[in-house]
Amino acid sequence: MVTAELFQDDYKLAASTLLPEIGAIDALDSSITTAQVKPDISNSRQVETNPIGHIVAESGYDADIVVIGSGPAGYVGAIRAAQLGARVVVVEKGDVGGVCLNVGCIPTKVLLACTAVCDQVRKAKDFGVVVSGFDLDLAAMMARKERVVKQLTSGVEALFRKNKVALVRGNARIVDHHTVAVDTAAGKQEFKTRFILICTGSVPAQLPVPGLGFGEQVWSSTEALSFNCIPKKMLAIGAGAIGLEAGYTFARLGTEVLVVEMMSQILPAADGETAKALQVALEQAGMRFKLNSVAVRAENKGSRVKVWIKSGEAEEAEDFDVVLVAVGRKPVLSNVGLDDVGVKHDGHRIIVDQHMQTNIPNIYAAGDCIGEPMLAHVAWTESKVAVEHAMGLNSRMDYKAVPACVYTTPECASVGLTEEKARQRYRDVRVGKYSFSHNGKALAIGEGEGFIKFVTEARYGRILGVHMVGPHATDLITQATIAIKNELTVDEVIETIHPHPTLSEVAQEAAMDAQGRAIHK
Repeated sequence: MVTAELFQDDYKLAASTLLPEIGAIDALDSSITTAQVKPDISNSRQVETNPIGHIVAESGYDADIVVIGSGPAGYVGAIRAAQLGARVVVVEKGDVGGVCLNVGCIPTKVLLACTAVCDQVRKAKDFGVVVSGFDLDLAAMMARKERVVKQLTSGVEALFRKNKVALVRGNARIVDHHTVAVDTAAGKQEFKTRFILICTGSVPAQLPVPGLGFGEQVWSSTEALSFNCIPKKMLAIGAGAIGLEAGYTFARLGTEVLVVEMMSQILPAADGETAKALQVALEQAGMRFKLNSVAVRAENKGSRVKVWIKSGEAEEAEDFDVVLVAVGRKPVLSNVGLDDVGVKHDGHRIIVDQHMQTNIPNIYAAGDCIGEPMLAHVAWTESKVAVEHAMGLNSRMDYKAVPACVYTTPECASVGLTEEKARQRYRDVRVGKYSFSHNGKALAIGEGEGFIKFVTEARYGRILGVHMVGPHATDLITQATIAIKNELTVDEVIETIHPHPTLSEVAQEAAMDAQGRAIHK
């Protein structure tokens, strides 16, 4: 059997398939393996129960692990370390939960859920429910978003208390290999620690284009989550997950949305057929696209922004109420003390090995600060690997099966190799595809658009990649992720009994189609 290690570079590229900006994937450490060794930890320390004010210093240390940042990487790593018996201090300069919970994943999905309700009302007549009309209450939408965010961030703080993780609010800086200084509202504190885990996250990337600096009319993804009126016309620069989700939200609320993408397809590294199907669906939802195009300059025109867009040799200008710059994110590396203590980085990301260990053995890093793929579920997996290794386990990071998702309607999700990548790597590839339009559950809920596609290696039937566009694709992708992670064959998916009527049957039929055995096709 061909080992997974041979294909790590391709799988890491596939892991960033649906990201708005593809980073230097090939620069990631090539020694990442799929092994997950679990040595005997029966002699590890019992869980410490004392909060920060009562930490008893052992061997001169105030803590076992100081975590800088409380986003998905930081808070998950902190809790996992506490489970393994570590005395943990988390330093957070902003809101607990980081970008994901506060100005990223969660509020984005709340607003998308609001647009989904609007769409349900619009097509209620198809289900025999007659609605005369409805009004949008933006203040109520924003209030709901804030309630959901608050519930989740408060939940993280409660988990810290439950696991005896000390939360210190302030700006952290690494002073030496075992010391973290924190500027707090009450003054400066220093913590002597055995290990340090850097989880400083990322910020929106800016475009080096005249007139497109962030401001009142030029938004990053953060500004696109808090608005008190619906713009008439929006330009979204970048057709990755951020640009598509934000653009879709505003399009369904009534905004005329144009998305400009410099590459030849939306979701540039995605499976081509899948990306094209999503584009068609989004165009039907009211979005416009200009591919192979770039914004070259912009000018403020009072209440509007004029943007010059170049497509090939042609250049034309359009006026917009708002411009959304969605060209990815940039790791936060400054003001942490990396250079002061010699933590290796390339100016774009912190360099780590398969254990998330930097060049300084007791300093680890995880999440967006180590580069692509910048996904919350990757971040918390990286942080678990980091603290487990620090606590004596031989955990290693494996990027072979990283699901990536876009939460528009229809949804889009992907894991593993694209069909294009698979055909470059393998001589004989079989592809199976099955449409939601033939699925009873999809028709019942009125969402028969899209398909699931299996990309398999012909000789042994190994599943190389799975790509889908359709209802609840972001939930259905988990089955495929498990299959690829565990190197299952297409036969093993086929032989698994899938409940009926469910959307999951589409995956089984797609797997069967890869073998020429689809029943309902």
